[in-house]
Amino acid sequence: MNYRAKNFKLTEYNRCFYLKDNEGYFKTNLRRWNELVEVNAKSKFYDLEGFKLGETSLFPIELKELGDVEGKTLLHLQCHFGMDTLSFARMGAKVTGVDFSDKAIALARQLSEELDVPANFINANIYDIPDILEDKFDIVFTSNGVIGWLPDLFKWAEIISFCLKPGGIFYIVENHPFGNLIDEKYMEAFQVGYDYFNEGKPYHFDEDDGAYADPNIKLQNFETYDWFHPMGDVINSLLKVGLELEFFREFPFSFFQIHSDMKQRDDKYWEFQTFKHSVPMIFSIRAHKKSD
Repeated sequence: MNYRAKNFKLTEYNRCFYLKDNEGYFKTNLRRWNELVEVNAKSKFYDLEGFKLGETSLFPIELKELGDVEGKTLLHLQCHFGMDTLSFARMGAKVTGVDFSDKAIALARQLSEELDVPANFINANIYDIPDILEDKFDIVFTSNGVIGWLPDLFKWAEIISFCLKPGGIFYIVENHPFGNLIDEKYMEAFQVGYDYFNEGKPYHFDEDDGAYADPNIKLQNFETYDWFHPMGDVINSLLKVGLELEFFREFPFSFFQIHSDMKQRDDKYWEFQTFKHSVPMIFSIRAHKKSD
């Protein structure tokens, strides 16, 4: 399959060169995420047993803002082991999930079969999608801790546009870059620990701080490379490929405990307890591809 879609600017040569440039980062992160699959599947945070009994893994914001998905084709980028993907399938969507972790996709396929919930799961780096996926979708969805693993959001946006049908919807709910500035080791209050403008260079983390779903677990693969993307890059990447924004919203709470001062609410979100100022911790964007 070649790259002939309108506004799709990744040539075969440039794409291969680009992926080769970041291959070491991807391999390091893959080792981490393959190890996290078993950890996360056993964690209270993911509550896999509750999911198997019929509970949705989706949060209230995406359920409200994305709306009815029944009968629609939905592509879930960076789907981990597929709980959100399968939650959409239970709501009547025809789903495809993509993730670079082979162990995550193996578990996603196992859950699909075990629960008798039809879904298509693909093991791939999302930058490879134009090589392996010709289908176009009504919805492209991604959420909760995903874009920090991607080196280039402008190529990410091109792939989103490539996968959408004319008139199709793109939806994301994600860590807000402001919230990502928090120094998680400073326990007394909010303190900036990272650069907002970082010239596209990844942060290298190599300390064993446990897993986000289980801080007490000891991991063998604790080295990662993360990219911090300014809000302008997120929005401008989508505009550059011709997507039309329907809304951009910000929220003063998080979908996981990013700081020790946070406490979980009844709706599953986490909020600060002693830090009283309101700061954006997650954002959501809904956009659509222009109809032909």
